[in-house]
Amino acid sequence: MASAPPPPASPPAEFTGALKRLHQWAQDDAPEALGRILAETARLLGVARAGLWQWLPGRQGLRCMVAFEQGRVDLDPAIEVPVAMAPAYFRAIEDLMVLAAEDACADPRTCELAEGYLRPLGIGALLDVPICEFGEIVGVLCLEHVGPPRRWTGPEQVFLASLSGILSQRHDRLRMAANEDERRRELLFDAATGLPGRSLFVDRLSQAVAGLHEGEDLAVIALDLERLRSLAHRYGGDFADAVMAEAAARIGQLVPAAHLGRVADDTFALWVVGERVQGLAVRMAGRLQRAIALPMGAPDGDSIEFSTAVGIVPGARGERDADRLLRDALTAAFGAARKGRGRVEVVWPEVREELESALLLEREVRRAADAREFQFHLQPIVSLADGRAVGAEALMRWNRDGRPVSPAEFVPRLEESGLIVPVHMALLRELFDWARRHRLRERRPDFRLHVNFSPVQLQSPVLVAELRDTVRAYGVEGLLVCEVTENTLFAAGEDAATTLRYLADMGFPVSLDDFGTGFASLSHLIDLPLAGLKIDRSFCLRADGDPRARAVVAGLLDLARHLDLEVVAEGVETAAQRELLKTLGTELAQGYLFDPALPPEAFAARWLAP
Repeated sequence: MASAPPPPASPPAEFTGALKRLHQWAQDDAPEALGRILAETARLLGVARAGLWQWLPGRQGLRCMVAFEQGRVDLDPAIEVPVAMAPAYFRAIEDLMVLAAEDACADPRTCELAEGYLRPLGIGALLDVPICEFGEIVGVLCLEHVGPPRRWTGPEQVFLASLSGILSQRHDRLRMAANEDERRRELLFDAATGLPGRSLFVDRLSQAVAGLHEGEDLAVIALDLERLRSLAHRYGGDFADAVMAEAAARIGQLVPAAHLGRVADDTFALWVVGERVQGLAVRMAGRLQRAIALPMGAPDGDSIEFSTAVGIVPGARGERDADRLLRDALTAAFGAARKGRGRVEVVWPEVREELESALLLEREVRRAADAREFQFHLQPIVSLADGRAVGAEALMRWNRDGRPVSPAEFVPRLEESGLIVPVHMALLRELFDWARRHRLRERRPDFRLHVNFSPVQLQSPVLVAELRDTVRAYGVEGLLVCEVTENTLFAAGEDAATTLRYLADMGFPVSLDDFGTGFASLSHLIDLPLAGLKIDRSFCLRADGDPRARAVVAGLLDLARHLDLEVVAEGVETAAQRELLKTLGTELAQGYLFDPALPPEAFAARWLAP
């Protein structure tokens, strides 16, 4: 069935301002704020119905918590859709960033909803996005077009995906606030395990530090049960408490009960005392991990093995602030969890400032992402034949309190948090808008914008479609070159190669950045759909004075010519390096000799002027 044209909706330019407005409204904790957000979203996209749904206990289905229909907000519509009613729909929600069903009654992902939900309400099209809490799906934002099928445009899908991020951040914030309230309500003992709660544990820890004998020291250990939050969503909160009770019993066989406490929903803390306390704590951590890893039974009969992230703070003698010792141990456990399952992180009190600085930076990165403080600056890629800029590399920049922060510090934080995906896409839209305003395709048809993509993005199943739709929306087809580093290829695994092939098939040239460093492999030049490569700056910097580096550059240039790859030499800083590269046959280069990365408007004035 052919899709009908959509009803009048807002132009893409209005979406940007609307997102800022909706982000402000999302800071309001009241349920009424969600009604305002739904009403405004429905108006912008020209639909009659919008709803926020959340998982039923045990993830058995979805229940509508807030609904907007025909100008009216209902804060408790009490509509439920069980998984059994539409299993294909629920699988799609788990797998996709945006579910755009233009003919909902015929779309195989949503057609199971036709008889029991869609047709009785006259719904012809759906545009749904998942809502997450700390990375796990907890609900769905659903827009329902009443009438015949309609087409969902790329900007509309991108807008709703961005709104999903805003609502997910609201969930994170409310969950953290709820956790804090729960900690404040916690008085002495945890009901599920019978162990001391946080406040009593800290009091006992303080007494233990003060009572250390000559030659003794103390280490604090935090144990975080990984995956417990997601399994609690699946099986319910009672299951999580049962798991913690079983884990407490196992830990209690190894540690005196008076040294142990449940200090968070999925976290225990304890201390050990001895002369060589670091080694004692590390050995104890291993024993505890093995004890907790023993299988536990689930309500459906499955056998589940838990891994545990461990944070250790040894050397507590003389520390008067027991709560700080616990916070450091929890922070260390958090750091261990970020590095992979079953890891142990040891942090001495002497380096806690460095650890706290890293956590502060992570909080600042999240704030900066919300405030849209990240920017792309452009460094020219120059033709050595005539000195003209034939392209530019977009490099991410951030000024924190008026001072620039190194990308080596903040980009990993964006990647670890997953914020790199929405932040990077927002910056791409700004860059494409800049290119459109400067009529770059008409004035400089040979000009290309090189943009690096991270492992997290290459693992996203919607990257290719989102890039395609965004490029089309801004009318900048043929402008983007997708760059990846060899380290990115290693980190993203097989997903990277698959995504790069899709990008190449869609007409996006792919270039290998920093070639010759990281997990270098000549097989990348054969296996991947590459259009170009960049010789790492380390070779270019040394080529002028190091015959071996010069030979490497010459060999790479010769290899690239045989493979029909465009080559850019990076890190050119002196006129002598430029002349040497020209002698070797290099055609394109970038580096501080030509210009550092500039704000887009400054770049345009310097390199795009007639």
